[in-house]
Amino acid sequence: MQDRQQHRTGRLLLVFLQDAGVLTTRYAMPLATPEIESWESLAAALPRGQRLVFRVGGTSFGLFSNDDIVMALDPGLRDFEVDEARSDIEIEVSWTDKLELPADEPLFTSGGLWSLFAERGGYDFYFSTSFLGKSPYKAAWFDPKFRRGKLVLFRPYFDPAKPICPLEYPLDELLMIHRLACGEGVETHAVGIVDDAGRGHLFLGHSGAGKSTTARLWRSQSNAHILSDDRIILRAHDGRIWMYGTPWHGDAGIASPGCAPLSRVYLLEHSSKTEFVGLAPGRAAAELFARSFVPHHSQEGLQFTLRFLDRIAREIPCSIFRFLPDKSAVEAICRESA
Repeated sequence: MQDRQQHRTGRLLLVFLQDAGVLTTRYAMPLATPEIESWESLAAALPRGQRLVFRVGGTSFGLFSNDDIVMALDPGLRDFEVDEARSDIEIEVSWTDKLELPADEPLFTSGGLWSLFAERGGYDFYFSTSFLGKSPYKAAWFDPKFRRGKLVLFRPYFDPAKPICPLEYPLDELLMIHRLACGEGVETHAVGIVDDAGRGHLFLGHSGAGKSTTARLWRSQSNAHILSDDRIILRAHDGRIWMYGTPWHGDAGIASPGCAPLSRVYLLEHSSKTEFVGLAPGRAAAELFARSFVPHHSQEGLQFTLRFLDRIAREIPCSIFRFLPDKSAVEAICRESA
């Protein structure tokens, strides 16, 4: 994730003012937060201009603010925008004039833009960049189940006259990953393709394994629908495993809010010939885990993810797919699933 964080830093800085100021005191956040019903009622009562909602992987995210913040969705999220009065995750956005990193040791440090701390009965994400100095430019607190949150923006870094994307990457994806780990599903490093029969095919791979190549090969299939060329969410629904598109695309730039029942799982490998090698459930679960995005600091999240991936490996046929980067790869998948 770090490489994409660095890639977006330049775009992020476009909304910052030249004078970052000096920070000395942490922002104040109440120890107690409203009950869920009151929180949702407050968000639902706000006019549309003060509220944004998008849905990814079957989970809706609501942003609302009573401050003079001109909010906008990241361009990658606009196809995922929905009009809902209540959301699965409600996030209050506000300004702060004081913000600094905690003195405690973090639960996790990304090595890039963000660090995670356990604070006030929940989790705090802090976002910093060396371009601005040691002080964070924003922080976001969430309750343990990631149902509600409070996001603060350090006012001197932003131009209040310009639209601001409060959940700009990587926070949007981090929030998704942590919510899924609360017993809902998992995000995988994969391409998701829906064939003309409505069957979902998941092509797993690390960077360079051939995900973008696979997506481009399937673009020529008029009856196929590509959900994403880099990130796919898996969830259980009505007794079946489903796969969902995400806005976090790869080199091919393909992202769709669609979904489909998962039919087969393939582990991508470049080869001089096209062939399938079946995987036993134990091996398949391990390969799935190696290509999944999991909050490693959370024991409960890890345990749920391992159980969920074991279920997928036992219910869905999984195989290594060795392929040539030409139309024969698409033809082989069509024959295999016929």
